[in-house]
Amino acid sequence: MMSVVLITGGTGFISSFLSRDLLRRGYDVVLYDVAIDETLIKDFKDKVKIVKGDIVNSTQLAEAVKTYGVDTIVHYAALKSSTAEVNPALAYKVNFEGLWNIFEVARANDVGNVIFASSVAAYGPGLRGMAKEDVYTVPHGLYGISKQLGEMVGLWFFRKYGIEFVAFRYGSVIGPGRRNGGASAYSTLMIQKPAQHEPYSVNVAEASRIPLLYVKDAVDATLAAYERIKKLKSRIYNLASLSPSPSAKNIAESVRKRVLGAEITFKPDKKTTEIIDSWPTDMDITRAKNEFGWEPKYSSLDALTADFVAEVQLHPDMYTI
Repeated sequence: MMSVVLITGGTGFISSFLSRDLLRRGYDVVLYDVAIDETLIKDFKDKVKIVKGDIVNSTQLAEAVKTYGVDTIVHYAALKSSTAEVNPALAYKVNFEGLWNIFEVARANDVGNVIFASSVAAYGPGLRGMAKEDVYTVPHGLYGISKQLGEMVGLWFFRKYGIEFVAFRYGSVIGPGRRNGGASAYSTLMIQKPAQHEPYSVNVAEASRIPLLYVKDAVDATLAAYERIKKLKSRIYNLASLSPSPSAKNIAESVRKRVLGAEITFKPDKKTTEIIDSWPTDMDITRAKNEFGWEPKYSSLDALTADFVAEVQLHPDMYTI
């Protein structure tokens, strides 16, 4: 019998790609989201259960888990970095209280596995060179703090209650259909908008660099670890597609090769740039390679850009934003 997987933030960007692959592999999928938007799931919405619910409301969450016999929760729902800084009280409710609800509902309802979307933002400023999972730093933003907390709480529930747990420190996840929101959104939009034949003004400097993870690589890694979850050793893993990380200027150059007449300009925003500059520029993915055999398929910027542009242009009804 295959698992029943509930995904919070279920109708969102990464969730839609993960859901497709879970369905292909025979899993039952429940999409749990506070705001249902079927744009990114229109091709498979009839094959999944869709539940409107808030992770801040533990009763709603528990009801969904019980109703569908959920044995795995993938936790994507969160307020993004820039939004969290503007609305810290809401960020606390969603990213902190909601986080606790995920694990407590899992414990109370015998959910065996929790997969947590952490982030490069879990690293604090001042980190030089390759960021490794065992380096201790203190994030400056609420979003990063909540991600570091999620890792620690997940490990605690694993040790105390035996809930199988894995956290992925994603680089900036880029790909078709990601919307604005979060300081790293520029890394997607500077490919997405030209692919739609629209101009785009980048809100960071040309030299800005952050680790990037193509959404298809994110899904491959998530499934590879999930299907070996009982054998995982470290439980917290960096994930990035490209090494070294490309600059914003490098991305622009790659897009211009594939989209004739692409209009990309740079107009750095001070606050956004400060957030970006507080994160590491590169992430060491050796642990993921060694412990569950993951290798990024899109380790070339040009290959990544080409696939991204092709997806947007092949499925404009889903991916145009």
